[in-house]
Amino acid sequence: MLRLELTKLWRQNKLLPGLLVLLMLMIGSLETSLYFQNRGINTAVQTGETTLTIWQASTKSHFPKIDPKDWPSDVKTYLRLTAKQLADLKQRNGYRVAADALTSFSRPTPFLAYSGDTIIQGLHAGEVEATRQELLYLHRNRLASMLPTTIRVNPQTGRTSTISVDENAALQILTTRYYERGWWQIWFWATAGGLLISLAIINLFLGDILASEWAGPADHTRWLQLQNETRIKLILAKLAIHFGLSCLLLCLALGIFLLYAWLRTGLGDLRYPVQTWALGKKVTSPYLWMTATAEANYFHPLHIVFIPLARYLGKLGIFWLSLLFLNSAVTLLVNRVLHIRLLALLTMVIMPLLGLVLPAGIHNPFTYLKGDWAITNYLGYLLNQRAPVFPWVVGTIIAAGLICFVLTLVPLPHRGGVHFD
Repeated sequence: MLRLELTKLWRQNKLLPGLLVLLMLMIGSLETSLYFQNRGINTAVQTGETTLTIWQASTKSHFPKIDPKDWPSDVKTYLRLTAKQLADLKQRNGYRVAADALTSFSRPTPFLAYSGDTIIQGLHAGEVEATRQELLYLHRNRLASMLPTTIRVNPQTGRTSTISVDENAALQILTTRYYERGWWQIWFWATAGGLLISLAIINLFLGDILASEWAGPADHTRWLQLQNETRIKLILAKLAIHFGLSCLLLCLALGIFLLYAWLRTGLGDLRYPVQTWALGKKVTSPYLWMTATAEANYFHPLHIVFIPLARYLGKLGIFWLSLLFLNSAVTLLVNRVLHIRLLALLTMVIMPLLGLVLPAGIHNPFTYLKGDWAITNYLGYLLNQRAPVFPWVVGTIIAAGLICFVLTLVPLPHRGGVHFD
């Protein structure tokens, strides 16, 4: 039966178009990141040069009779570091830009050339401490930073920051990141809901895999019954085909995309730091403002730690497999209940997309399907759990898939005549 199902899907010409759509979205995402990164770097340089000019003019007005060589050391350090950050950013040197940022974040008042300390001191959800730890990680492992180097934002940033309205443009420059490498793009998809988008694309071509048996003038299930094929065997075959093809389409699209990204921009270092939350001791901030230490421990008893991107992607792969299994089981259940091919197809395409429009939160089930919060254990903070929640989320997803599959096996009531159910 498996061979028959594969032959049927191949003749329906569903596999190649699905692969092409996935691949087009992946490549389009990378090219969009590169386009906006170039704009972002240019904007950061322009903003930084404007800030530098204003500071120089302001300093001259404060010390009109003093030679610039005799300005206070803090002022000269600030101007020198700002000019160096801008020069290295213009040259697109991620190693030196990261080193420049670490130097400025090692001062009592950290800053970036295109931000200013007032904005940084308006962030209260551990962003500054997370950025400092990330820069230290990059320095220890001799890694280049993404360009432009920006402040780490946390899910609480929008709610806790005290940035004035007229500083919003600078805040956006300060916090927007561009994932221009191959592995980094996969990381970006996990944070931006790309898993749910991939499910919608897969379901666009495979979302009617069972309901299509009842479509058309002839009921294909009756023919299978005449061939001594049972309902349970049919559903098991459909589950294996849907899950297997979902994994195959996704893996093929990822493989071809990574080849394209390797030729286009490179894959990126798998040691790159990914922010997570884990149980740990309180930290003491080296910065001078009174609330700096409290802000650094915003998530206590969890605190911010960094893991290599390779470990993050490994967990993402496990999560993705469990999510594909759940999607296959839900697809069969919806197909069994609705029986109408177009309605089942539409339902399975719309369902994952709801996770992109509904507000994220612990009461929204789609929050647990996006992956990033479970992998980084931010959900542990929201759920007030000290232990990692990733195994529990993956286990719950697999259990939900098994329940949906069992429900699919339950015969549906029908009226009159002989039916395959």
